[in-house]
Amino acid sequence: MRASRAILILVAGFFCSCSAPRLIDPVLPESKAKPEIYRVYRRDGDAKLADGWIRGMDMSGVAFDAKMTATLVSRRHVVMAAHYIRKVGDQVIFHDRTGKFLERKLVEVAKVHGDIAVGLLDEPVPDQYRSYPLPSTKSDARKLIGRPVVVTDQHRRIFFHRIQAISPLMVFLQYDVQDRHGWGKKLIAGDSGNPSFLIVGRELVLLETHTTGGAGAGPYFGSEINQQKLGKIMKEMDPQYSFRTILVE
Repeated sequence: MRASRAILILVAGFFCSCSAPRLIDPVLPESKAKPEIYRVYRRDGDAKLADGWIRGMDMSGVAFDAKMTATLVSRRHVVMAAHYIRKVGDQVIFHDRTGKFLERKLVEVAKVHGDIAVGLLDEPVPDQYRSYPLPSTKSDARKLIGRPVVVTDQHRRIFFHRIQAISPLMVFLQYDVQDRHGWGKKLIAGDSGNPSFLIVGRELVLLETHTTGGAGAGPYFGSEINQQKLGKIMKEMDPQYSFRTILVE
């Protein structure tokens, strides 16, 4: 009897391990790699993620259910483009790295500074939905020039540009003319608010959310001024949650 039970446990464990998704770290793909994040996307249920390198890009904290994209910076706060904003009462849909659907609602929205807005969700998200760190204000922005950037768009795709310049408040992107990784994208109306990231070790670090078209430009989330103003409003909305930062070198 004990032997039979042991066999059943082993078999169950085998099937669980086989069906579990294989989580990988973010890596820069080869040139002209397919940019789609999902094979099947649903606003009202679970989604199916694309296979390959894209699974290393954890987009579980980006709500792609509307063109006005919202990006988690804490388990209860999202950032958006202030000129392309969702309203209080709007639903916000996330999918984790297995494609599992999660719905939240915005209960508060405020403009922060420049083209940054922040929203408060009705409930915090579970741990498997990523809240993205920001670049530490101690990061040397001069060393980031030319660095590859993970760029998203309204059609739930990932492209790769490079940093052209960083000012005290803004970051400006440029195309990688050699297309060393994936594809580039001319950002257009409707892409506003979609996030761009830096790959730092095993993390995606939120660099900007699109304000302009073309290669892209937006508020620099490593800016001391932007972080001070964002942190203040986040604390007023819910002091239990705040953003975290990572030194980018």
